[in-house]
Amino acid sequence: MKAIVQTGTGGPEVLSLRDMPLPQPKSGELLVKVSAIAVNHANKLLRNGVFPAPSPFPHVMLGEVEGYIVAVGPDVETFRPGQRVTGVSMEGFAEYAVVHASQAYLLPEGLAVAEGLLSGGFTAHHLLDQAPEPIHSVLITGAAGVIGSFAVQLAQLRGVPVIGAVAGGAEKLDYLRDMGATVAVSHQTENWLQTLQSAAPEGYSLLLEAGGGPIATQLLPLLAPGGTAVLYGNMSAQPVETDGNLLAFRSLKIFGASVFAAAAADKQRWHEEMVEAVINGKLCIPSTGYEFEDYAAAFAALESRQVPGRIVLRME
Repeated sequence: MKAIVQTGTGGPEVLSLRDMPLPQPKSGELLVKVSAIAVNHANKLLRNGVFPAPSPFPHVMLGEVEGYIVAVGPDVETFRPGQRVTGVSMEGFAEYAVVHASQAYLLPEGLAVAEGLLSGGFTAHHLLDQAPEPIHSVLITGAAGVIGSFAVQLAQLRGVPVIGAVAGGAEKLDYLRDMGATVAVSHQTENWLQTLQSAAPEGYSLLLEAGGGPIATQLLPLLAPGGTAVLYGNMSAQPVETDGNLLAFRSLKIFGASVFAAAAADKQRWHEEMVEAVINGKLCIPSTGYEFEDYAAAFAALESRQVPGRIVLRME
């Protein structure tokens, strides 16, 4: 089978397309014929060595996949060949991938290819759950990315009245409004902080902050008294500085969150809710697709941060 193999840490040069043996499912595992692979920010961090390698080099890159089960290993009772599934595979960037049954989720036939790549929605749900209900307003950075796009739409589905969205480029603002943002700004323009503040004069209940660094520092004062800031991603790789008096006098909470801490039952419930929302047209993350062999172009698009929504490799 064809697979994208990582030979070390670094730039695009550490990835190559190779012929690899067909994997065999072990106990509790599914063998999936892959139809689509998500190219996520986490893949860039794995390639660059920011995240630790899941296995010695060289190895097929970890990835979020969707496709059809072609075989199951021993002790698999809830899945069977022929079913359409999605999940994260430790070696997902390949024509065939092994997914553990505990990490697999069923997909209906009605979804278009790549619409079942919903792991970004797991993260968005988990982040939104970090603040007590009701959430009167939420401020989302990196909002045009896949997790941000999910967060904007899921906040709207939860009935959050004010959804502030921050992106890098002004060309993404119409996209964010279409996603459901009530106010959308580029942090590269003048008076962007004032625009956000005007949309929520009493402050934001929740800040979902993906970038870190000075942008996050500037946004913390926009939180309402008792508000919550959730840091994740840290795409800038810079520290977040804040004023201790601001935290104390406004009783603000700042912490990090990772979807790895989410309960399996919650992820199953989120998956079912998101699939229903996709089917009903209430949740739609636009996808930009590349052929499997064009993986370098897909990663270049990811790193350019000019492509909103989901970036995928298509196998068929």
